[in-house]
Amino acid sequence: LAEKVGARRIITLGGFGVGHLVEEPRVLGAVNKPDLRAEIEVAGVTFERPEPGGGIIGAAGLMLALSAQRGINAVCLMGETSGYIVDPMAAVSVLAILSKLIDVPVDPKGLNDRAAEMEEAIACMVEGEKAKDDELNYIG
Repeated sequence: LAEKVGARRIITLGGFGVGHLVEEPRVLGAVNKPDLRAEIEVAGVTFERPEPGGGIIGAAGLMLALSAQRGINAVCLMGETSGYIVDPMAAVSVLAILSKLIDVPVDPKGLNDRAAEMEEAIACMVEGEKAKDDELNYIG
């Protein structure tokens, strides 16, 4: 399809699970051609070794590989996330970078509102776990 419409670049989006809560999610990137890296870094994307190269799974990684085979530039933007809960803050981070790359302004208000709700829910869960731990410490 990308070839039929004459796409010059494909951008895939996803999450990059790190296994713990992330307060300020970074956007990690992967590219299918080394010369794309500088432009993506300027937009605020982080590239690390050995990850995320080994951490791209599913359609996001497949699209990079298939695009390279067809000579189409491709970029993967991944929001750093815990990997075990919905993470609107990671989505906000990815959306901000995507907005820069494609030069289309996007209002993140809805995602920011959802992120605030999630932060509150997480704080309640952490408090609940802390209270349970305190109860278990007492032996009568």
